[in-house]
Amino acid sequence: MESSGMNPSDLCEEFAEILDSTASVVNGVCLATRSRTNIHPVVLGRKAESFMFIPQAFSFENMDRDGRALCLGETVILEEEINPFLSKLRKHGITVTALHNHWLFDKPRLMYMHFESIDRPLSFAKKVRDAMEVLITHPVGVNSRTNNPNIHIDNLCDDFNDILRGTMHTAENGVCMVMKSRTNIKPVVRGRSGRSFLLIPQMFTFESMTRDGLALCTGETVILQSEINRFISKLREHDIIVTAVHNHWLFDKPRLMFMHFESIDEPILFAKKVRDALRVLTTKEVRPKR
Repeated sequence: MESSGMNPSDLCEEFAEILDSTASVVNGVCLATRSRTNIHPVVLGRKAESFMFIPQAFSFENMDRDGRALCLGETVILEEEINPFLSKLRKHGITVTALHNHWLFDKPRLMYMHFESIDRPLSFAKKVRDAMEVLITHPVGVNSRTNNPNIHIDNLCDDFNDILRGTMHTAENGVCMVMKSRTNIKPVVRGRSGRSFLLIPQMFTFESMTRDGLALCTGETVILQSEINRFISKLREHDIIVTAVHNHWLFDKPRLMFMHFESIDEPILFAKKVRDALRVLTTKEVRPKR
């Protein structure tokens, strides 16, 4: 069974081990995460190596009596890797649900692939592991500006998190990451209810801060179709760059869209701007229409 508390179940741990990932439980759902640390991107001229830019994440939930669950996955991917990886996923019967950018002004060009299946979790994990063997492991990209080791961000990250009302946050290696979920949205995917962080995420980061107090600031949120343009307008009022608006999944109800955005800004100022924009998003419970 999937994890019901804060500690990953044995199945969750095995799922993550197959995928060479770290197991955790978010919203009661097994989540396995890792970063493609061989990729060294630069975004808006700044080093961009947080999980936001180089993620690999996998989850499973809502297991039936046959041991089959809603299994989700996503990975950052380079352009030359796309079709070999697509072919491997399709060979294993995994549904590719999206392929697109998340960011602008990125070097190398970062693309992201999302995929889903109703499968036994360990079977899904082994299939994905096999597909990931086509991904390159040698270093890619050249670092630009690096973090100043004399700039300590711990307290700043706490304030950043408080403004954005995160449920968890980390400050490591000059990177602050804040995470929360839009738990008021109750999606169904392929006929199964879902609570995975991959379905209802909100993430905000800042990194590569320089002595002038400016950092590379980024955000991502799940968003309903009716909210998209109001949210865009608010971000643009604050001169935040909207970098992508798209789906991540297929056969989802309600239709889940995702928005990504970035800016070079003071982290606290960025957080306040994003908080203002987030106010246009509904806090009412949203379920699929019958």
